[in-house]
Amino acid sequence: MAQPITANGLSAAERDAIVISAIVNEQGETLVLSKLGDPQWDLRPFFDQANVAEYFKFINWDVSLPQALIDDCKAVTYAWFKRGMPRSKPPIARGITTLAVASVMPFMRWLKDLGVERFSDVRPIHISNYVHYCKHDLKLRPLPLYGRLRIIDFLWVFAADMLFPLQSYPWGNSTLWRICGIGKMKGIDAANKNVGRTDIIPSDELAKIFNYCEVVVQGMKSELAINGIGYNPSDDQLSIRCRDAVLFIVSITSGMRNDEAIGIEVGAWRRVVKDGVLYCWVSTIEHKTGKGRVEYLVPELTLNALEALAKYSVTIRKELEQEIRLLAKITNPDDPAEHLLRLEKARRDSKKLFLARHTPGRRLQDQYVEALSGQASNCAFDRLAKAAGSAWPLRTHQCRRTYARCFVESRMGRTSLIYLKWQFKHTSMSMTQLYASNPQQDLSLFDEIFQQMTEFKIDLIESWLDDQPLAGGAGEKIVEMRGIPIKDRAALLAQTAPHANIRATGHGWCIATERGCGGAGLYEATRCPGCKNSVIDEVFAGTWQDIYIQQRELIKIEDAGPAVRQRAERDLQVALDVITSLGLSPVEEMEEAAND
Repeated sequence: MAQPITANGLSAAERDAIVISAIVNEQGETLVLSKLGDPQWDLRPFFDQANVAEYFKFINWDVSLPQALIDDCKAVTYAWFKRGMPRSKPPIARGITTLAVASVMPFMRWLKDLGVERFSDVRPIHISNYVHYCKHDLKLRPLPLYGRLRIIDFLWVFAADMLFPLQSYPWGNSTLWRICGIGKMKGIDAANKNVGRTDIIPSDELAKIFNYCEVVVQGMKSELAINGIGYNPSDDQLSIRCRDAVLFIVSITSGMRNDEAIGIEVGAWRRVVKDGVLYCWVSTIEHKTGKGRVEYLVPELTLNALEALAKYSVTIRKELEQEIRLLAKITNPDDPAEHLLRLEKARRDSKKLFLARHTPGRRLQDQYVEALSGQASNCAFDRLAKAAGSAWPLRTHQCRRTYARCFVESRMGRTSLIYLKWQFKHTSMSMTQLYASNPQQDLSLFDEIFQQMTEFKIDLIESWLDDQPLAGGAGEKIVEMRGIPIKDRAALLAQTAPHANIRATGHGWCIATERGCGGAGLYEATRCPGCKNSVIDEVFAGTWQDIYIQQRELIKIEDAGPAVRQRAERDLQVALDVITSLGLSPVEEMEEAAND
């Protein structure tokens, strides 16, 4: 089977005959699916992700474009697929199909509109105009711009594989990275450069959706308990709702990407008790960076939901097993390659937990079962949000970043998410211990958590540098610093925030880098306002109002004794000073104003 690592030096016929994809049947025969010269490349054998829909596994070359452009783009795309960029490993199949759709085709169409039929005719002015068009007409941000312009970089790197290569380096004295502005991103953009502009699900919407999913799962568990072992639900809509609810719970409590969640197989989880603490792990395959099998730490409620769905989804798995048996009995199919591809896909999906019935062309006679696709998962999440009474445009890719942000918010004291407390064992395990506790974890998730921590700190410090009133020793210093002009605040924040030591105390922020008070301020709130390491902002205004109210109530207790009264009077004044520094009035004055 002809599959060299380069098309360099081959004749046109030999280049066209290079095999892009093929499969081997049980008799050992090679069935070629597509060749380099074909108008469609079939990359199905290279996709391991269970959640990729079939139509995303093909590259359809636009035959209306100049043939010389297509031939060279095919050669370059093939070279990247086989060899990878210098000092980088070859991409996965999804990278190839994404490159073709997002970068190769748009650039060829743009050149065709200019009347350019060969890459050797492309001049620096063409590249410059295309960059301007993508930046200003399409208004692409740095990362999408990088994705759009990548083919131009590849045309230069793999010039030896082309028949009509570019005549000059496309970026002048710069690089694609700098042209796109990625190296110039500052502030939050710089901290967030690897996660794009993915939305974080607002906490109130997240609560609605999560609570709804818990109700659905509880209903599923109750139904199973009532009907006993061997019960197979027949209500398709109810089964779909249960599947969708469990998928959301898994996604939001683990931080898995969608293809990893869809890749979970029945029974691929375990419970471990260590030093009296229960740890729950879910196993799946990580494809994006090629780590292979990884494990995610989840709360027990997630395992309970997975176990319930494993019982609840028996019916649809039996349908898939029946199809596999029927396919295996066919000895002389009309289309051997398609038959074998379908059989292998069905076998890979047979143990998957999140399955769906696919009806191509709405023909019920052609219906078959397969793992839920990414697009179908988004439709499922859209249904979930609406059923939960939320107008939020819920999407699967939001869950990983929301998970990381919720972890940071919980760690920094802004929210208290019980499932995160269970999952990360806050009282018994540090972040470093958790990071090293299981070598099979997806460590890139921790990178995203640290990235969200940096973004959190940038947001927080930036709010301190604005006009809001601050209390506490460090807060007063920050207010004084506002009068000092800063040339580039965004750059300053991007450089300093990752190294800033900021901890929440429940009534303020502590920025101590040395021992500080040894934690006493956590339990004696009124020690913090006078501390040089304390920043109290408007987030904690309500807390100090409550402290003020508590001290007033203590003073009114006649038989508490002089020591308690003296302490209450002191703390009352401390709370009053904080409230006043934050631009607020004592509670009794606010009540009187409201009554007036």
